[in-house]
Amino acid sequence: MIQKNINKINNFDLIRLLAALEVVFTHSVHHLEIKGVIGEFGNLFVYYFPGVPIFFTISGFLIYWSYDRNSDNIVKYLKNRLLRLYPALWFCLIITVILLLFDAKQPFIILKAGEFWLWIAAQLTLFQFWTPDLLRFWGVGTPNGSLWTIFIEIQFYLFVPILFFLLKVFSKQKFIIILAIMLISIGVNLFFGQFSEDSMIAKLGGVTVFPYLYNFLFGVLAYHYWDRIKILVEKKMLLWLAAYMLYINIFGNWMGNDLNSYFLYTPYHLISNIFLAFVVLSTAFTFNNTSNKILNHNDISYGVYIFHMLVINVLVQRGLIHSTYYFVLVFIATITLASISWFFVERKFLKLKNLKK
Repeated sequence: MIQKNINKINNFDLIRLLAALEVVFTHSVHHLEIKGVIGEFGNLFVYYFPGVPIFFTISGFLIYWSYDRNSDNIVKYLKNRLLRLYPALWFCLIITVILLLFDAKQPFIILKAGEFWLWIAAQLTLFQFWTPDLLRFWGVGTPNGSLWTIFIEIQFYLFVPILFFLLKVFSKQKFIIILAIMLISIGVNLFFGQFSEDSMIAKLGGVTVFPYLYNFLFGVLAYHYWDRIKILVEKKMLLWLAAYMLYINIFGNWMGNDLNSYFLYTPYHLISNIFLAFVVLSTAFTFNNTSNKILNHNDISYGVYIFHMLVINVLVQRGLIHSTYYFVLVFIATITLASISWFFVERKFLKLKNLKK
């Protein structure tokens, strides 16, 4: 049943942009080897608002909401999802190839390599997380490492119709079903967290939807029970943010627990993610029109996310690191590319969502 009591004027676009900028901050500090005040600010504050889990929770809420509106037309649902994802992704690929060929010592040999064309096919379809050895020469060793989440997002797209069907058939047990899948996901996450990040098991598990499904289901659960929980989140951003900051300072900074890993190494991390989900939802529905006032309905967050590693790789390839100037340059160049992508590619393709056959 479609939730009609959710305010369509909300701050999700702004939250996505802030989450994308957090990813830019994290990767810039790490790959450009930025120290000092900026690095300390990251350790004490920024890293506790990890962009990817925030994206996953928002996706759970919004993608399920989208499918609920189009559950009678799965083709339209998939079309809308793919129009949001692939045009900008393919535009990003074109720029990536240009940069790779510009920096390659023997660009025409690369063009003739079978691995290169296989990589192109992977980038155009589903396997953006794969990088052949042929391209390890560039930047940090992978052309665009952030794109591993694209495959996860597509799995979310495919999972939602299945979940929707289950919850429709077993409507009286929907809470139990969602909770059971969440617990299974947490168990899978704990399993993969036992292995080294460099191990093949961890790498393969890390590109499946299962370790992150619980984040996604936070959003789905909030959507389904919005009429019951909205009193706890609407206009409560400052309260939830204060509670979360108190929590991370006590159990993170003071007690030294890792609260910002993708894997649940301690119970504190799971509690942190639950807190973060409430912070995200409360921020979306507090001062609701803030996003529209600042962004004017322009959503460059996806572009910021998929383009920033190209900028970082260009700098790293040239040895332009260890400087606040280059750190700032990453943000300026990334936002510029994301804006070009939004105004000249994404927005034009998104208009096709409303076209009737």
